[in-house]
Amino acid sequence: MKIIHLSDTHLGRDNNMARFDRLTHSITALGDPRDFIIVHTGDLINQGNEAQRELGTRKLNEFTELGWRVLLAPGNHDCGNAAQVDPVLARQFLDKFKSYIFGSQPHLFPVLHIVDDCALIGLDSNQGEMGWLTRWFAEGNLGDRQIKALSNLLDRPELQDKFKVIYLHHHPFFDSYVVAPDIGDDHFFSHMFGWNTRRFRRLKDAYTLMQTIRDRVDLMLFGHQHYGLDYSAQAQRYGIRFALDGSSSTCTEMDTDRMRYRIIDTLSGKITTQIVMLPS
Repeated sequence: MKIIHLSDTHLGRDNNMARFDRLTHSITALGDPRDFIIVHTGDLINQGNEAQRELGTRKLNEFTELGWRVLLAPGNHDCGNAAQVDPVLARQFLDKFKSYIFGSQPHLFPVLHIVDDCALIGLDSNQGEMGWLTRWFAEGNLGDRQIKALSNLLDRPELQDKFKVIYLHHHPFFDSYVVAPDIGDDHFFSHMFGWNTRRFRRLKDAYTLMQTIRDRVDLMLFGHQHYGLDYSAQAQRYGIRFALDGSSSTCTEMDTDRMRYRIIDTLSGKITTQIVMLPS
């Protein structure tokens, strides 16, 4: 099976709807949808309100109406914004997109989807920071209950011969830039701020997560950073073959003239990057 990784599309912002349409056209031209599954690792929309939830639903439905399978993990913008998450908006998002998040299963995380040779496990990296004090800054926190449930899930016998995929929104690794921002950046000062503070804004319980899934998972997919880096070298220290940051598939706040998404072949391990030009 082949996994198409999308993330941080931020529908409702700027011209991201037109950009998403280009991604949709590229993906639906790839071939038989039964050979693929689309995994979106959060921030589908830009603000957690009803109007944007409607936009997101319409765009995901365009895939499913053509026979494409879509899985979705919630991001901080889906239930709030960059500054905070809101438990009411989070419940509304989970209910609106329940078919893409849970399928026909109970509305609990972690959620398991077994598709062909894969066991895909979705996490909610907002769940552990919905308190009055913890909700600010939206760094992401899974919480002890979710991580313990994940550990129990990974022990299930029916998963042992599967290609195991963890997908969530917030990133578990420290650094986001391979090189420092330079004067040629269109957003030099914001990039410099991000470069110097990103290590303090990763998933709060990243250490516990990585210790829990050590040697038990084949692939990690996440987003949130908008940089699209390959963290497989870091993940391999934990016995995990691949770890991929999905970037912003619509290039939100990115200095580039083209969009990208990855296709991961779970049988061969081959990773292909598809290029899609931005609308002129």
